[in-house]
Amino acid sequence: MTTPKAPRQYPDNSGIHARKAQGRLQRATASFAEKLTALDELRERVEPIVRAREARKRALLAAKPV
Repeated sequence: MTTPKAPRQYPDNSGIHARKAQGRLQRATASFAEKLTALDELRERVEPIVRAREARKRALLAAKPV
């Protein structure tokens, strides 16, 4: 005999969804210059991650036997 499964309880994500909607609205109402500035800031924050990934890729290729 099997016991019935209890219904799943999901966390309340309404706050997350509200913040995401607010961010979308802010980005939609931003001027083109503000969007370009945000893009430049994002590139600056991501640059160390990209350099590290490229260094790992170079190290793997250098270690690979011919």
